[in-house]
This record gives sequence, structure tokens and C-alpha cells, in this order.
Amino acid sequence: MSARRRHRLVDCNPHFVERQSGVQCAVYFECPEGHEGCKHVIPFTPALDGSAVSPASWHGRDGAVWQRAGDQLESLTLSPSIRRVQRYASREAALADGVEPEHFSESLTCALHIFIRNGAIEFCGDSA
Repeated sequence: MSARRRHRLVDCNPHFVERQSGVQCAVYFECPEGHEGCKHVIPFTPALDGSAVSPASWHGRDGAVWQRAGDQLESLTLSPSIRRVQRYASREAALADGVEPEHFSESLTCALHIFIRNGAIEFCGDSA
């Protein structure tokens, strides 16, 4: 477990994100694992205005849109869990695969797996 972990969403410099229509339907936050330069954007439905959000509206998310409850960052709940697939096991593995040292960031080794419930971040056992 990292000593850098943050257990409240509000401690991750979050803000709601708008789509082209101006509807707030995602949350952006810095990695609660404490990885430098690692950020997450999680689309959700319903949007803050209550409208439904189509999975097709979020390009690059494989149709994933999380279910939202709560309309403030302090009370936000998203389900199911949020899991990021780790791209590289280590900095060395990334460099060996051809990642230029100046382009390496801790986001490439992030294996975040969390729940956000009522603004609290709950880490799953495989989060790293």
C-alpha cells in the first residue's frame, strides 16, 4: 500500500467535466494512488442535469459509462468499481519496450482499482 494514497475524492483535485453539449457527465481527478502525472476521467450517467448519457458519446471508453448517485464531489458514488489496466509492470519494462525516458510517467504503471462511494475512495486489493 502506498503512503501517498488519498482516501477522499476531494483530495484528488477533482472537477466535473462537460461534453460538447455542455452537460456535466464525467469526473476528472488525479490518481488517488499518488502516481505523478496520472489522471482519470470517468464518464457517468445520469448527467448532473438528470439526462441520460449514451455510452457511444464517450469515444475510447469501450462503451463504459458508470452509474452515478450524488450531485456533489463530496457525495459522489459511482458504480461499478473503476479499474485501470496497467500498461507496464515497471519503468524498466516500459523503457525496454521502447518508451522514451522523457515520455515515461507513472501513469504507464498505474493499476488503479477503486470504488468511489459517497465521496470516499475505497481501494481494492489489487490496486497499485
